[in-house]
Amino acid sequence: MFKLDDNHLEAAQAIAEKHRTRKKCDSCYDRGWIGINDQNMLVLCTRCIDMDAAIEEWKAYVVQHEELKEHFSELFEEHAVEETTPEFEKPSLHDQRKASTITKNSFAPGQKRTGRTKKI
Repeated sequence: MFKLDDNHLEAAQAIAEKHRTRKKCDSCYDRGWIGINDQNMLVLCTRCIDMDAAIEEWKAYVVQHEELKEHFSELFEEHAVEETTPEFEKPSLHDQRKASTITKNSFAPGQKRTGRTKKI
């Protein structure tokens, strides 16, 4: 199992501190990262870190070190985004309603009973 070296961990902590957007955060206690996982990598705080900028800087850091390139190769893979076309058209509001042939009678003769009144 891959385990990140301590010098790379310190660089990741510096990147996290650099890209903080909030001054006070109760989730990460003003560090920029919540903790360290089993692979000795940082778990960044999603509330106070600009994730896109931090990931881009981490990519630039990984490119500079050969031993990290093989473990973080999935960062550099481009995923093709497929455009989906709707197979069916959304029915209009008129088409969604059922055509009612029988009218419902909402009138009920007699006194309306409310609450716990007894029937006479």
